[in-house]
Amino acid sequence: MALYLKLAIRNVFRNRRRTLITLAAMGFGAAAIIVFGGFVHSIYFGVRESTIRSQVGHIQIYRKGYSDKGNLAPYDYLIADYAGLRAELLKLPHVKAVTARLGFSGLISTGDTTTSFVGTGVQPESETDLSALAVIVDGKELATRDPRGITLGVGLARAFGVKPGDDLTLLSTTRAGSINALAVKVRGVWESGEKAYDDRFLRLGLPEVQRLLDVENGEVQSVVLLLDKTEHTAAVREAIDRLIREKSLDLELRTWEDLALRYHQVRELFGRIFAVLTLIVSIMVVFGITNTMTMAIFERTREIGTVMALGTRRRGVISMFVLEGVALGALGGLVGVLLGVALARAISAIGIQLPPPPGSTRGFAVQIFIVPEVLMQAFRLSLVTAALASLYPAWRAARLNVVEALRHV
Repeated sequence: MALYLKLAIRNVFRNRRRTLITLAAMGFGAAAIIVFGGFVHSIYFGVRESTIRSQVGHIQIYRKGYSDKGNLAPYDYLIADYAGLRAELLKLPHVKAVTARLGFSGLISTGDTTTSFVGTGVQPESETDLSALAVIVDGKELATRDPRGITLGVGLARAFGVKPGDDLTLLSTTRAGSINALAVKVRGVWESGEKAYDDRFLRLGLPEVQRLLDVENGEVQSVVLLLDKTEHTAAVREAIDRLIREKSLDLELRTWEDLALRYHQVRELFGRIFAVLTLIVSIMVVFGITNTMTMAIFERTREIGTVMALGTRRRGVISMFVLEGVALGALGGLVGVLLGVALARAISAIGIQLPPPPGSTRGFAVQIFIVPEVLMQAFRLSLVTAALASLYPAWRAARLNVVEALRHV
């Protein structure tokens, strides 16, 4: 086998021109996988973090039963002892911030214009870290010292034509089912990058929402956690599950993976596109290697006949050509990895700007992540496809008639 490997490596460089063309094709194919794979992973990361840090947090905790029936009777599943629960949660490792929310909906009016809204009662100071990607574009953030101040999504503010300092009236249904109103003043306008979110949502201080809904002080709908790293979500979830069991708390939790529907849709879409690209590159590599190996058979027919005349079995001839294909695949994969890493760094350094994707209001700069799994995938793809592509030429070489091969000119 060592002899066959030496012969395979020598034969790879026998026709340098054809070998270089084949290696270039394989290298660019592997580089395309690395660059596009890195771009896809950057999209995953961007959508994931924007969803977490502008809307859902890493983990949300509810009273047990809220996930099943909370949409029908949201105020029947409120958490009473938020202060005690928050103190316990802040003791857990990797927990960066804990805040409470109380969702509500209703009508918002300027006096002349009225429309529906979806709102969230928040703790202003605690919400700052969690909503870091919901950037204030006009005015100021919520503040405890300004309890009647609200912040609006930029789409909702534009639809009303309001700006910071303008007065509005909120109408909503209380816990008991009656109608209540609250006079508020616009404090700021924010943009999260999600058009559907920016067009409907507003935020108000939690005590004011509790007063509007006639909910007892201290009762909240959900407790939202922000962690130091998204990768620690599973570990923190296990710790909270353990805390709930040990203290027999009537609570349930959901992670960002359960709540971020758009993230999973984006991941499925780009995952399929990446699979199609990989298939195209594989076909390209197979045809390239097959052509190279087939041409090698025609050029080395007499050599193959001589080797077989000296006692080399057909299995040995097959091994020699397959090893030659593997050597080409390894070299092509190595070239592709080096080229892909160089292109990824160059494109990221240039910072090409792309327009906002569908459903978003923000463009973004192209970033290509260098992902070890994608590098290994590209190299492994070159190796495997090269080996498979060499099987048919190897079989043809082994089927040559020895006498006719020796006569070949």
